[in-house]
Order: sequence, then structure tokens, then C-alpha cells
Amino acid sequence: MDKKELFQRMRAFPKVDLHRHLEGSISAETLVSIASQYGGTLPAYTIEKLRPYIQMDSESPGFAIFLEKFKVYRGFYPCREAIEDVAYRAVRDAALDNVRYLELRYSPSHFAGRNKFRESDVIAWISAAIKKSSADFNIIVVPILTISRDYGLELAENTVRYASQLPKGVFCGLDIAGDEVTNSAKPFSQLFSLARNSGLYLTIHAGEACGPQNVREAVMDFKADRIGHGVRSIEDSSIMALLRERRILLELCLTSNVHTGVIPSVDAHPIRRLMEAGVPVSINTDDPAISDITLSGEYVEAVTKLGFTELELKAVNLQALDHAFHPDKEYLKRQLAHFWK
Repeated sequence: MDKKELFQRMRAFPKVDLHRHLEGSISAETLVSIASQYGGTLPAYTIEKLRPYIQMDSESPGFAIFLEKFKVYRGFYPCREAIEDVAYRAVRDAALDNVRYLELRYSPSHFAGRNKFRESDVIAWISAAIKKSSADFNIIVVPILTISRDYGLELAENTVRYASQLPKGVFCGLDIAGDEVTNSAKPFSQLFSLARNSGLYLTIHAGEACGPQNVREAVMDFKADRIGHGVRSIEDSSIMALLRERRILLELCLTSNVHTGVIPSVDAHPIRRLMEAGVPVSINTDDPAISDITLSGEYVEAVTKLGFTELELKAVNLQALDHAFHPDKEYLKRQLAHFWK
């Protein structure tokens, strides 16, 4: 089977994506389209000239370089319609790639940004756009609230306190992202206790740019249900044992881990060794626009470079479903599990 045929086969394969950022799902085509319709400041206004500002060059990987790509987005969104549009398109693009269940995480602070929209308004706009797009394209979408290490504790606390009072389903989980190297997650621990007490599941970016000790902290101190990335857990057998015993799933992102410089190539990704150690894993996109990928393409990488079989991909999807943050897992399994039996 040639690569083109394999890609089509993987595109037809139903998929679960537990780790996808709305902020990193906004393509150059979408940005240019929105700028032409609603305004907004971009460093370039043609698709090809804009790409280098928001997409990774595989020849120059690095965590700081990867995070730099978000700068274009932070000051961009000119109006409500633009924010609704990017959320609608992100869900649509996932559905067209035959993602059947998507957990889409985002930071209201990111979208409120330069134009100082109220975060409550941003949440309402994005929630409505996700709901409409998921109905239009027959995809189940669960929103995850993201706070950033980089925006400071006060802003994060305001966001989490507001979100914890919202009706169930507006958010189903809490995540913390940002620069793991320079900003510790420890000051935010009380916010995760608040979120858990309000019924939210917890996932934490850890063990990516920094070592496996951050994974231990996420599990032991933050009581995380899942770990965002956690790829460096492979460096410590005791961490792998902890993840295995507590059934903590790693949300792995193959190409993203190369682009952030955590691993040298997809061929070298430790996903198989983690699986052999009994660690629950899933395969996800992270930031498809920044990495210029689709989940189908990531499955092609898993098959061609890591030797995954379709049977193994089915098992990975069923495992992802078991660890989903959907508020009604029995309903979710009734709707979707048959795809991977």
C-alpha cells in the first residue's frame, strides 16, 4: 500500500483526539480569510507569506520556537464573529478528518487578549460555535478549559472561579499549558483542587520540555486524571509504574514532540516502549495548524515509522474513549465504541 492510499485509509478510520488546542488549530487560510472579512493585524496577508510565522520548520525544532508561533494569534481576533468563526472551523476540520470524538481545549484569556473582550463573552461565543459545528458535522466535542503558566496566577484564578460556576458541560476539564521550563505549575495547585471539587476532570502539560519529575508532581500533587504529553516519563521506570498502577493516560502527540525538540524524530518516539510498560496512551494532534498535520497523517506516521497495525490503532482509540472527559461515558461508548470493536 503506497502512502497516498494509506492516508486515505487512515482518513476513513474513525478517530479520537483528546489533546487538541483551539489556539493551534487555526490555519493560515482561516487567518487570512478572517482578516479580509473582519480586519485584524497579521504579519502577512497572503497564505504562503503567513505560513512561516505560524508553522514549524522541521529543520529548527525547539520548545521556545514552538511557543513563539502563538504570538501571531494572541493579538489577532478583531471581533466576536472572528472568534466564532475560528471555533466553528476548528471543529469542522476535525470532523472532515473523521475525528468522531474531540476534546478541544482553549484559554478564554487568549481570545480575550488585546481587544479586552470579557472572558464570559468569549466562553459563550466559543461554546455556541462548537455546539453548532458539532451538530452540523456529526462530531462529539467536549470543551476543556486551559489556563496558562505564562499569564500569572491572578488571571488564572479569576478564570477558574468563573468557569467552576458554569453549568455542567460548558467545560468538562481543566488543563494548564505554557512554558514548563520557566514557569512552575506549583502556584496553581489550589485552582486544580477547586476545579476537581466543582466536578471537572484534570489534565496537566508535564514531562515534555521538563523531565519526568513534573509528571510525578502532576499525578501526586495535582491529582491529574491524564497527562498532556508526558513523553519523558520513559526516562524513569518508577514514573511509568505510577502511571500504569493509577491508570493515568498520556496524551501523546508524535509530530509535536519532534517540533518541540523533545525527541529527534517520529521513528524515535517512545510510545511503543510506554505501551509495552503498560502505560495507557493515546495519539493526538496538539496544534495541527502549527505542525501542519492532521490526525490521519499522524496515524500514517504511526503505521509507517512505528509499525502500528490497525488492530493496535483500534485499541488505542478504545483506550482513549475509556479516559475521555465526557460527562456520560456510558452514552459515549454506546455512540462510538462500535467503531473500534
